[in-house]
Amino acid sequence: MKAKSVLMGMLVGGAAAGIATLLAAPKSGYETRRTLKANKDEYIGSIKDIKDAVVELKNTVSSASKEGKASMQTFITDVKTVIWEWKQETEENKKALQEDIKELEHSISDLESELADNSTSK
Repeated sequence: MKAKSVLMGMLVGGAAAGIATLLAAPKSGYETRRTLKANKDEYIGSIKDIKDAVVELKNTVSSASKEGKASMQTFITDVKTVIWEWKQETEENKKALQEDIKELEHSISDLESELADNSTSK
């Protein structure tokens, strides 16, 4: 939608600039009309070239947008896959760490019991 607005603005601005140039021209109206008639085909050719360039630009922007969208979807899928794999890999480590923590807690409680027994026996 923005590209269409920009292109429309460029065309309207170009037309306005052309009209302003004609009105500010140092030639009389008759000479200006005669020059316009003489160069009519050249102007029409230029307008057709501009139209073709605009259509080509529109097609290029459209295809680039589609390619970008496809690339983003691929990127998002890849990121999700990597995150899932990372979670799977860390899950085993998480379980092992939880078991180690339980063993450490058990060892600490055993040591506390031994220290409590030793201090009461002295």
